[in-house]
Amino acid sequence: MFNIELIGSNNTKQHYQPNDVADLLMVNKTDFSTDNEFTGRPDTRIHADGNNIVKIRAELNLTQEKAHSWVSKILFQEQKIAIHHPHKTWFIQQQPDTNTVLVGSICPRLRPLNVELNLPPKTQKERMRYLVLLETMFQQYFKLAKTTGFKLDEGLSNFAIDEHGAVFYVDDEYYSWDNFIAFSVMLGVFLRTYTWLDLSFTQLLAQKIISIVDGIYQDPHCRVIISSQLQSLFMPSNDKQQLLDELVKVLSKNPLSSPLPPLLPKKKNYKKSNDRYFAVMADIHSNEAALDCVLDFYKEKNIKQGIVLGDIVGYGPDPVICIKKLQESPFAIIKGNHDHAVAIGNITKGFSKNAQSVIDWTINQLDKSHLEWLKYLPSFSKNKEWLAVHGAPIDPAFFYGYVYLMTADDNLNYMQDKQLSLCFHGHSHMPGIYARDKHKRDHHLTDKNIVLDNYRQTLICPGSVGQPRNGSPGAQCAIYDRKENRFTFFSIPYSVDPVVQRMKDNGLPEQLWQRLQTGK
Repeated sequence: MFNIELIGSNNTKQHYQPNDVADLLMVNKTDFSTDNEFTGRPDTRIHADGNNIVKIRAELNLTQEKAHSWVSKILFQEQKIAIHHPHKTWFIQQQPDTNTVLVGSICPRLRPLNVELNLPPKTQKERMRYLVLLETMFQQYFKLAKTTGFKLDEGLSNFAIDEHGAVFYVDDEYYSWDNFIAFSVMLGVFLRTYTWLDLSFTQLLAQKIISIVDGIYQDPHCRVIISSQLQSLFMPSNDKQQLLDELVKVLSKNPLSSPLPPLLPKKKNYKKSNDRYFAVMADIHSNEAALDCVLDFYKEKNIKQGIVLGDIVGYGPDPVICIKKLQESPFAIIKGNHDHAVAIGNITKGFSKNAQSVIDWTINQLDKSHLEWLKYLPSFSKNKEWLAVHGAPIDPAFFYGYVYLMTADDNLNYMQDKQLSLCFHGHSHMPGIYARDKHKRDHHLTDKNIVLDNYRQTLICPGSVGQPRNGSPGAQCAIYDRKENRFTFFSIPYSVDPVVQRMKDNGLPEQLWQRLQTGK
């Protein structure tokens, strides 16, 4: 009655016969439900007995040739990543009187993790067992993401355990990596769902996440992203909000395994000041002459509070002295993508060859204390007045996204949804403001002096101190006048030639010092 062809198993051994599949197909189909053991797509059919389960991918309408190709590809992937049960076996079922076949798999019946965790743990040993199950799931999830750029479906129902407590992935699909967004949502669902969760377990879970994420990514910024995403989640009660707050608090700490670096960025008290004028600058890019120009400018105007929007290093010849002078300045500092790449030694994301070569050169100019200082710079700053990021507010990583004509609308929408009125950003090296008025009309403003009263949301870039791109080779910066709600842009002339010569002397790319001369 059933024409079954077994294709292969995850560990390449034979664990089933065609009759095993046929017998299970005679069992009544099990419906998916949110409150039982089986959850998934409505067009996936499940047939199960007490020992094994068959899953039919009914949505696939394939010829026998295409089915073989499809199954061979997914089986190869599963054998490579080794997170499914080793006995899982793929098969093809020929449909009678048609040219189409059904694709499916058979594997041992496992206990879904969401069902397992529904039972409140009665002993400390049971609590620790639950913690180990979650730790194993997170290890599988992040290892795959790090090595392949793809993620698993992080819902707990997509993971299951065998009689020995081993954890396996039971879904067939993989998804593009989303920079910890879905993982953070899953953590929120976990906190909301399980009534037995308490502060103690939440703290232990957070410490496990720290150990796993830091160990796999070697980058504390990953936890900044997770913590930021968690803070935007809804919790249905004060008790659940307390658990979320504790999770964020623990995840936001520096690695538990190492002492704080000696030059950990100090928190500066500009937020507590009511000074009228506020300095805003970005993208210094290791240009001491331009930085001196801007710092002297603010000193002359007696402006003692402000923010540096990242990218202290990169492109230019003076990374050490620029770091030192900003450490000694009164201004708050956040991290840019160049700072981050230098700090963790990773240039794989979003850098040109010229930028990569200067990042490599910069790493060799800095000692460990400089690298640690850059690593632990905050990735964003936020208070009741404004949000400050290097890149774009909509970017969950804070310093990769750009604000420009094609992205301004999405970023203004984000600000509107989050009820943010003012965002300072760098990264584009282009001074100007993208603004939305009370009629929800968007504007691109490039005047020198701009009063913000007529706008509900504003995205403000002060330009670049040390590597401008708008055709003006001066050192660019800005001042925000809190009293008049006015933003003023400045471009301060300085001698570019000595900087260009140092770039030449250090063998930095010609295109970069040519751009410095033209401001483009």
